[in-house]
Amino acid sequence: MREQDKPFVMYRRGPWNFTIMPRGKAGWTQFGVWMAVFAVPTIAFAIYGESLKGRPEFWAALALYLAATLVWSLASIRWMKARAEVIDVEKLLRQQREAERKQRRGG
Repeated sequence: MREQDKPFVMYRRGPWNFTIMPRGKAGWTQFGVWMAVFAVPTIAFAIYGESLKGRPEFWAALALYLAATLVWSLASIRWMKARAEVIDVEKLLRQQREAERKQRRGG
């Protein structure tokens, strides 16, 4: 897949500092599917959690839901990163500063 055809863009500012954005119809559709998948455990927990209101089993159900949310989040980030065009912001800024320095010396 060519970089321009990838459904996501990832702006990397460091190893753990990045932003992933959907690009075009394909990116937004895929993002929407991920959110729809996430809606299933959320709705299930809301319904089941309501029936456990005030009972100790609620905390176990909450822990399970939070664990599922963590796994889902990490999986979605990994999946989107694999399908994203990566733009290294730090590298672009370094190049821009270097070009400005050269322009000042030459001009």
